Amino acid sequence: MLGSLCLGLCACSAAAVSGRVLVVGGSGRVGGSTLKWLSKLAPSLELSVGGRSEQSFQAARSRLPAHCEFVQVDLDGGDVALAEAVAGSSLVVHTAGPFQQRTDPALMRAAIKAGVPYCDVCDELQLARNAKALDADAAAAGVPCVVSCGIWPGVSALMAAEAVNKLGGTGACERLEFSFFTAGTGGAGPTIVSATFLLLATKVAMYVDGELVEEEPWLDRQVRDFGEGVGEHECYTLDNPDVPTTAEALGIQSCVSRFGTYPSFWNGLFGGLKAALPTSLLMDRGKMQGLAIFSMPIIRAVDALVGGTNAMRVDAWGKDGTKVTLRCAHKDLEDCVGQATAAFGMELLRGKGATGDPTIGPGVWYPAELQADARSNILAVARQKTLVWEV
Repeated sequence: MLGSLCLGLCACSAAAVSGRVLVVGGSGRVGGSTLKWLSKLAPSLELSVGGRSEQSFQAARSRLPAHCEFVQVDLDGGDVALAEAVAGSSLVVHTAGPFQQRTDPALMRAAIKAGVPYCDVCDELQLARNAKALDADAAAAGVPCVVSCGIWPGVSALMAAEAVNKLGGTGACERLEFSFFTAGTGGAGPTIVSATFLLLATKVAMYVDGELVEEEPWLDRQVRDFGEGVGEHECYTLDNPDVPTTAEALGIQSCVSRFGTYPSFWNGLFGGLKAALPTSLLMDRGKMQGLAIFSMPIIRAVDALVGGTNAMRVDAWGKDGTKVTLRCAHKDLEDCVGQATAAFGMELLRGKGATGDPTIGPGVWYPAELQADARSNILAVARQKTLVWEV
């Protein structure tokens, strides 16, 4: 009953939200899904799609909300052009990946200067760190920003915060493990597939006994149970900014993240690519995008057979020996990543705590740093349409 009431209250308050939201990368799979969920959660919003190519926008038009308009946005076009692009927005949502190898949070900087709240789905640790370095600027400007806030990273970090809270709060967790599973590619487009290839050349940042270390990716195979209807699947270490940001925010001594897909031959293929291709080739954004595009016909054929289920699991061990396991699964990755991203965006637009103050204050925040009210509101949206919800 309480969960239904919470969902109803979230829906009512969201429906009253108005303003203009600019989704950069909105012609892509993640951005398009985010736009659909924003339109669903707050039909009165004005939605704009930011991107370099209006042709790409027109090609994606049939899968976007009908009332979207196009705005020219070039992430490498300089601060002046970005400032002009974000001017007049109530919120900027950055979904234009892949984020790997990018280091300059230019769009966030432009949003802060324009006084516009901002969130992104960044899955590149150094870029997230550089964005966090703008915390004082955002606080001084009165602008709230959240980085790395899709389904994972993002909702996964909120699950970790819930797990740590169950153990007693910050400092009570000795070890935490993230595990992720996606059937096929989850309906992902070539950009997300190419990001996975790039991650095979990215060292895995993990905390071990309080020390941040880097290890080779796609090692340490583990099998995890993702809940009823999803079952057990193998997972391998893969870089995820949730790991250091969550460990540091919640005082966790050891933290690691693993990912796996299905059918299992995809996992073997990823391992084979890592072993066979030189790192310099795996790190070439253009070539990996080309490989992803070339691979799409067979990827789509496999996805049609296995579906697009996305599942997440968080295991947390307390310093007193207590263990907490949380699980969440959605039917479709493409849909739920937009759902999660829109949930963070909506919280920036309308989130209010018991005192009436915003649930996300000025500054730059990692998801694990968000306060309980914001966490609860976002998770209430993320819970919709779940196959498994043990949070």
